[in-house]
Amino acid sequence: MFKKLLILLYILISVNIPSFASELGQNINGILNSFDFDRDSVVSISVKDRKTGANVYEKSSHKFLNPASTLKLFTMAASVDTLGENYSFDTAFYKDKKNNLYLKLSANPILKSSDLDTLSENLKKNLKGKINRIYIDDSIIDKLPYPKGWMEDDFWPNSPKISPYTVDKNTVSIDIFLNQDKKGMRIIQKSPYKFSFVNNLKISDKTDIHFIQDDTHNTVNLEGEISESVLNKKLPVINPKYFFIQNLINSLDKSGITYNEKFLDGKTPNDAILVAKVSSPIKEVVKYILETSDNEAAETIFKVAGGVYAKKVTSIKTDMNTFGTTQNGINMFNSYFENLGLDTKSISIKDGSGVSRYNAINTDWMTSAMSKMNFDYETYLPSANQGTLEKRMRELSGSVFFKTGTLFGISSLAGIIKSDNKEYEYASIIMSYNRNKSFIKGVEDEIVYEIYRMAKDE
Repeated sequence: MFKKLLILLYILISVNIPSFASELGQNINGILNSFDFDRDSVVSISVKDRKTGANVYEKSSHKFLNPASTLKLFTMAASVDTLGENYSFDTAFYKDKKNNLYLKLSANPILKSSDLDTLSENLKKNLKGKINRIYIDDSIIDKLPYPKGWMEDDFWPNSPKISPYTVDKNTVSIDIFLNQDKKGMRIIQKSPYKFSFVNNLKISDKTDIHFIQDDTHNTVNLEGEISESVLNKKLPVINPKYFFIQNLINSLDKSGITYNEKFLDGKTPNDAILVAKVSSPIKEVVKYILETSDNEAAETIFKVAGGVYAKKVTSIKTDMNTFGTTQNGINMFNSYFENLGLDTKSISIKDGSGVSRYNAINTDWMTSAMSKMNFDYETYLPSANQGTLEKRMRELSGSVFFKTGTLFGISSLAGIIKSDNKEYEYASIIMSYNRNKSFIKGVEDEIVYEIYRMAKDE
């Protein structure tokens, strides 16, 4: 009797999916055809059933396209698996037998200057004896500021350099005040870190400010137009290490800690004792990354996880002992998905955030990966009207959870669509286009609405 029931259930599922897929396909094709996308765009879509992993709908799902920031869903899933859900980013002071202090950096991408204040206060409470020297251990990741394939038009001017020295997202705020007669202006820097700048702003009837970074002369050029005072304008710092140290000095001074102001580079001894730390759990960090699509934070975590992976699989030691590189992150990524039974040789992954123009993936691979990943989508991904989905698909809050992606000429989505019976579909969309970006996002939303409606009525 039980065997007959299983056969009947299989028949019902087998009949239902093609029927559902057929109607869904007609509806999505109708949406795309109404806007004549085949004329000037490439649209790739894959929808898979959660129970069976079978294709519910696909359009050009084997075409290789740039996934943009939807790649973060997959790089962060691999990173969480490698680091473990109990991992935390600990920025910590250690003390050796000679009363030397070692500040071991964790490359925590959400570390704030207020956290350094807390760390210094804890150090003051727990420290006994006079400080001899202070070393900074920055060996957690390398210091290459950007991965291969990052194009200036895609990430500048709001992309700070990736670095083990990260605090306040490696940005500073400036206030630009126009004089009352609007014939002059003054700029106030609101940070212990000071930078040199060349002010080429022109007073006009509109405000359009952008920055040009000059690494050669360690300056930033302010370009564009300004029509009124602008407060708290975020500006990436040129030298993350100097910026971090200036904030550290400020925190130590506020706590009344006396020390030799010259900080040295040094690896933390194995027998050093923990004195004080501040921590951020990995769940908090990854949720922030997937909700805000912070590129530098994603690259940092990718490097950290790559370093942990490399140390697990090799006994090779280097002078710097730095394993946290983008390449090791890529090696970790490939290993993770190969262990899930996916082919990684056919795809091209060059970074951890999706900014690289050398990334190439297809939507069928993405939905296949989602169907096999042990990842808590509802915990980490933003739902409708949250994070990068703000003002999108508001009626579907709590029913859709997606990672968005945007590069010039590219828009993408990857995530899950829940129905009322608590089941859901895996869906991935990549659109390569030469149209209005807001219009493209609207079409993506319409497709998601259609999948949800069909799943709900199933």
